[in-house]
Amino acid sequence: MFAEHRGMLATDLLDTMPTDAHVTPTPEPSPPTRTHHEAASAELGAGYLLCIEDGSSHTVPLPGDGELAIGRDPECAIRLVDAQVSRRHAVITAVGDGVRVTDLDSRHGTFVNGERVARPRRLLSGDVITLGGAVLVVHRSARAIGVRTVVDAAELATRLEIELDRTLRYGRAVAVAVVRGDAPIDRGRLATALAADLRPIDAAAQFGEREVVAVLPELDGAAAATAAARLLAIVGGGRAGVATAPHDGCDLDTLLGAARGAASAAAAGVIAAAESDVLRVELGDKVAVAADPAMRRLYELIRRLAKSDLPVLVHGETGSGKELAAAAIHHGSARAKGPLVSINCAALPETLAEAELFGHERGAFTGAGQRAGLLESASGGTVFLDEIADLSPAIQAKLLRALEAGKITRLGDNRERAIDIRLVAATHRDLTLEVAAGRFRQDLLFRLNAARVVVPPLRDRRRELILLAEHLLAAGCKRLGREPLRLSTDVVRALYAHRWPGNVRELKNVMDYAAAAAMDADVIEPWHLPDELSALAGEPAPEPLPDDAPAAAAPPSGEAPRFRPIDDEVAELERARMVQALMACDGVRNRAAALIQMPLRTFVTKFKRFAIQPSEWAKPRAR
Repeated sequence: MFAEHRGMLATDLLDTMPTDAHVTPTPEPSPPTRTHHEAASAELGAGYLLCIEDGSSHTVPLPGDGELAIGRDPECAIRLVDAQVSRRHAVITAVGDGVRVTDLDSRHGTFVNGERVARPRRLLSGDVITLGGAVLVVHRSARAIGVRTVVDAAELATRLEIELDRTLRYGRAVAVAVVRGDAPIDRGRLATALAADLRPIDAAAQFGEREVVAVLPELDGAAAATAAARLLAIVGGGRAGVATAPHDGCDLDTLLGAARGAASAAAAGVIAAAESDVLRVELGDKVAVAADPAMRRLYELIRRLAKSDLPVLVHGETGSGKELAAAAIHHGSARAKGPLVSINCAALPETLAEAELFGHERGAFTGAGQRAGLLESASGGTVFLDEIADLSPAIQAKLLRALEAGKITRLGDNRERAIDIRLVAATHRDLTLEVAAGRFRQDLLFRLNAARVVVPPLRDRRRELILLAEHLLAAGCKRLGREPLRLSTDVVRALYAHRWPGNVRELKNVMDYAAAAAMDADVIEPWHLPDELSALAGEPAPEPLPDDAPAAAAPPSGEAPRFRPIDDEVAELERARMVQALMACDGVRNRAAALIQMPLRTFVTKFKRFAIQPSEWAKPRAR
């Protein structure tokens, strides 16, 4: 697994498992320029809630300690307005290794993934909390380990982490099947049936009263679906979902979330693949792909907002897909047959911005002819103003007047002309901070902020990463007139390891580069990627030259060092330190764990994983 995953158990999944990694807080960026999501990450690296209510959305960081009260009470940290929400409806509490949600005896109840919360429940990445008409989507940062087939939740997480590590290292297949029964499942009967049906390398555990999760190594596609069908028969009715690594995810949260999403979407008695839970929205000549729970909820919100004529403000980092969100609003509205005019405000020179937006008459300036502006030409349709924070205060004032009056005045003219537009604006900046700094008009912000949509960055949408990469790679191959290419396991590893500061736009450029660089290959390998990504694959290697190729020039003196995967080096260091600690403590594990400040449960787990033998730490007896 990647370095950030090594030494960490799946604390998002389990109540009893310790955390053995210390998270270093991300330094907070300077307030005037931080983005919406960067601000949330800076305040709390554990993750955030995407809150969707009353036609708008915003993010709230998950608590690192203490709790977040939810309700209509003004003193609640997450204040909702829905009439079905109680004054103090529920509370999200930080525990040692995660967060839980607890219903506070609310009148209409709190639901997680459609199930009513009866007692404190641990929240996983992708969980959907429903309180009346409000929806909260959980995002947690991705986590980074004798064979029994029927195990508890802790051991299932360990087994899955081991299999995912094998997937990334050796390209071996692993599937996760989730079966949800129509009725409560008898644990004793289930354990007996699973022990008889599963292979020795499989593992399964029961979650709650109606859910069974199975880890199925070396199975993919049809074989995994067949195994899931047997599990469904054992449960005695329900529905099932199957997700496979690396296509559907390469970490526990993502893969399990994909399988659960497929099970939720499946019809009764049906085994659905994770691919069936992918939302694809046709937007003219573009296609929006959404599989992450937050993105699916986002497009559901967009579908509802599209039916009105409210202005919409789209927040998101550069390249995260704000233009696709604007296109979805336009194509889902009654204005879909009208024009969609996109304007990048950052690219408009300040001296020409007024003429471009509002138009000009002949003689308005040197060489000027008569021309309708972009706002006027979009009449009957939608105007998308990208990076609206880059407009000057004077243009902001004129834009506000145009939105309020529904009229514009061309440069060099004194006549008002009626316009009929729906405005969608986007920015990667926090406009509240821009208002405080005097760079953005507060009245314009109020006008634009009638409805708000938050687009998560690509690094928070791990479920979609490979789906988007394959989609963009296929489009790149089509433009080049060549057959579609596949991604190798090493390339998948590199894609997951990268942070994607440029988001989907950066991913598109990488896939276009790979499609062009692969030449006669059928599979994209690490050496087909740009240098900064190929190094993340663990085994960067040049493409072999033909035998008759001329010899290359000698490299400059000072040969570059050979690199190994960082997680291998970390594992070796951990093992060496554990052996040294055992030697110093005469083999007493709890003392050795305390000596190197490692939680005892983690120490015991790694002791078994590293196969440490007594002969390595036992001191020779004196004769």
